[in-house]
Amino acid sequence: MEFLITGLILFLGIHSVRLVGLRGPMMAMLGAGPYAIVYSLISAIGLALIVYGHILAHPSEVLWAPPEWTRTLALFAIPVSIILVVAAYLPGHIRSFLRHPMTLGVLIWAGVHLAANGSLASMILFGSFAAWAFLTLVSAYIRGGSFASAGQWWADIASVAVGLGLAALVAWFHMDLFGVAVFEFAPDPMAP
Repeated sequence: MEFLITGLILFLGIHSVRLVGLRGPMMAMLGAGPYAIVYSLISAIGLALIVYGHILAHPSEVLWAPPEWTRTLALFAIPVSIILVVAAYLPGHIRSFLRHPMTLGVLIWAGVHLAANGSLASMILFGSFAAWAFLTLVSAYIRGGSFASAGQWWADIASVAVGLGLAALVAWFHMDLFGVAVFEFAPDPMAP
């Protein structure tokens, strides 16, 4: 569990420098290029520790048994969250309207995973991401701002198409990647 918690501190900590007002001073001290390198390095190390720590923590203590409907909710909400993350990189109406689709996508992803998982390691992982995303989103909307353009429809269509494609890939390989099957296929009764 130590690796998971250390990874979360590093990853979410470096992603919170703007939230706590340290981004400007850090960029002034290091310069834009070195800041980007340090930011990326800490993010990568944190993410690696999160993945490694979550693997080591399983199986962890089960705190509660999530109801079956939470898995169904996740099945529909995760594609939406991936579409929002993709939309953050394209100049579409989704990005213009929401202003922070990536953070909203992370909040949805973490929230539905939090609801659908009852283990201690999952609660720490997804609860941390959900809390970070919520605080970051509130802070970002309070700061305000908007994009210069109103958005382009091709970007929205691309966000949905790429997001759904990525969601399908994640669902298909979820068992191999994370040890949990999204779809459970009934065995063929006619098979020997």
